[in-house]
Amino acid sequence: MAMDATGAIVTVLVAAALVVGIFLLAGPFLLLAVALIVVGLLLAIFLIAGLYLIHENQVGIVTRKLGGEKMPPGQVIARHGQVGVQAATLVPGLYYRAPIVWSVDKAAVIEVGPNSIAIIEAIDGRPLPAGRRLGDEVESNQFQDGERFLDAGGYKGPQVAFLRPGRYRVNTRLFAANIVNAIQVPTGKVGLVTAQDGRPLPSRLLVAPAPSGTPSPEHPHARDHNFFQDGSAFLASGGFRGPQIDTIQPGTYYVNPLLFEVQIVDTYEVPPGFVAVLRSNLGEELDRPESHPTPVSTSPDFDQALTAEVESLLTSDRNRRGIWRNPLAPGRYNLNTKAFTAYLVPTSAIMVDWASSERPSAPSMSRPSAAPTADRSDYPYLTDNSTEGVEFFKFNQLKVTSKDGFQLEVDVRIVIRILPENAAFVIARFGSVFNLIQQIVHPLIDAEFRNNAGEKQALEFVRSRSSLQQEALDKARLAFQKYLVEAQNLLISYIQVDETLLATQTNKEIAVQQQAQYVEQAAAEQKRISVQEMTARANLQPEVVRADLQIVINENNAKAAVKKAEGERDSIRIVADGNAAAIRRVGIGQADAYHAQADVIGPDRVALIRVIDLLQAGHLRITPDTLVLGSGGAEGANTLFSTYLATLLQAKSQAALAPYVPSSEPDYVSPLTSGTGSAAPGASGMPPPAGAAPAPASPPAPSPPDDPAVQRAKAGARRPTKDSDD
Repeated sequence: MAMDATGAIVTVLVAAALVVGIFLLAGPFLLLAVALIVVGLLLAIFLIAGLYLIHENQVGIVTRKLGGEKMPPGQVIARHGQVGVQAATLVPGLYYRAPIVWSVDKAAVIEVGPNSIAIIEAIDGRPLPAGRRLGDEVESNQFQDGERFLDAGGYKGPQVAFLRPGRYRVNTRLFAANIVNAIQVPTGKVGLVTAQDGRPLPSRLLVAPAPSGTPSPEHPHARDHNFFQDGSAFLASGGFRGPQIDTIQPGTYYVNPLLFEVQIVDTYEVPPGFVAVLRSNLGEELDRPESHPTPVSTSPDFDQALTAEVESLLTSDRNRRGIWRNPLAPGRYNLNTKAFTAYLVPTSAIMVDWASSERPSAPSMSRPSAAPTADRSDYPYLTDNSTEGVEFFKFNQLKVTSKDGFQLEVDVRIVIRILPENAAFVIARFGSVFNLIQQIVHPLIDAEFRNNAGEKQALEFVRSRSSLQQEALDKARLAFQKYLVEAQNLLISYIQVDETLLATQTNKEIAVQQQAQYVEQAAAEQKRISVQEMTARANLQPEVVRADLQIVINENNAKAAVKKAEGERDSIRIVADGNAAAIRRVGIGQADAYHAQADVIGPDRVALIRVIDLLQAGHLRITPDTLVLGSGGAEGANTLFSTYLATLLQAKSQAALAPYVPSSEPDYVSPLTSGTGSAAPGASGMPPPAGAAPAPASPPAPSPPDDPAVQRAKAGARRPTKDSDD
């Protein structure tokens, strides 16, 4: 318990008055005793009124009413016994302060919870220097020692220092505390920082450079500001106010919002099929040397230099203002959009359409306005019908006039591509891909089709669609090479022709198609006849096959019959040859017998004997079919017969007989049964088979020798008979 001198005196007086009053109650001084007791009670009440109990969660704020020095003009908080609200506070405990001189107010301690901070504003202190917005941090035990804060020269107003999570016994009459949330950067976000205090940013700079974290002669107390969580370190290191190059990554940060404004934005994503060309806003402005105006070329072209030498826009120094030569590849980046401006450049196919969306064939694509209200560098222009990373540019269809005065509407699509290594040059020349298409691609394609249509009639223009498409693509490729753009393909998807001309052409084409249809119908009918014929043939094919097989069978049967006949013929010939040989043998034997008889009895007698044998056998007819008799009767017949026999005998006797030679002819062998030959071809009377080579002509066979019997007869005729010999 703390008690001052006044409290001690009052306590002694109270005790004395009570003791004296009680002692006097036993004597004659009753009234005096009562008075002393009353005074003692009053003094006791006065003593109790000056007692103050400060609890654990409280802080005592003392105000001196009298008995001290007056504060100087402009001072708000008293210190060192001055009259007024005291800078010093009472910690938990029991205190006595004379009620007439002091008053004590109790205030709750300041509790800063997790993920929170308490920003402080001092009610009293030195005035802030000109140009400063926050008071520098001074040693004051986290603002819990007010007298020390004021004695150390603390500034009134918002403070650079702040209270982190915890409990603090702060004099709320000297310091106003405002509890705010700590800075939380979620995943996929980045914090962009703008300093509200510090050295003024030079006008030649757009983004403040990062302060040095090491001491230097200019900034001897420089140290790391720990991602803007130590404002005093930032200021001591010479930090500039304004946009900062450093960013805050995902996490929780205790940053004084009065000193640093933190803007939470999305991380920058470069979608597939794109690169991001960065324009750096760091560094000082590029100086322009004093020079005379550059003469204007009579044939300006984009092949000229991009800028003057001193204004080279493409740079590889990331701390220099200008356009980075090397773009960002697809991916996600913690990009400080205040320090860098990103221009998305598609490196895959860029489709530019000139088509009417009312036509069914027109694809559903996003369509930037001809005069977009958004920043032209904000690419791609995404709509509900477009996909991030795949973007289209679309214009109205091309309206051209043909040579014969017809209005044509042409739907065209061109596919272009920008190589990643050329993306920075395209941005340096045109500022954005949208500008490239508006300033180069669209005018060139539009002019090409207008010029081509003016040189051709409407129907010729429509018919030459393929050649026109290729010609436009070739010209586009040559023209786009100057701008480092690759034209990959150009397609004419639709040509809208005047309805009158189209109706005439349609009727003509219908007539031509009808003629072709009739020709095709005739050919179809002819084909149908052929099909039916083939069908009929196919239906009769089994019978044809059976007939063909029957022919083969018949031919085989005929051949078999021929072979059979030939066999029978050969058999008969063999039998006949055998019979002839047998007869010949019999004849030769008989001839030999007759000649032998003739040699013995004579030929005349042998002949007579033979005649008699024949007559006896009935093989010789001597009786005429018609008998004519003379008047002589039977005698005349006998006479005639006798005369006939005499004539025959006389003729035989008069014939010269050859000498008899016995037969020496070998036995007969048939050529059909001999192994040395076969029947001559054609002997059967059948023609040779078709296709067989004709048999060579055989030499004429020598005439066979006379039969031996004939030879003997001839010899016998030449030989004289026995009767003649006689």
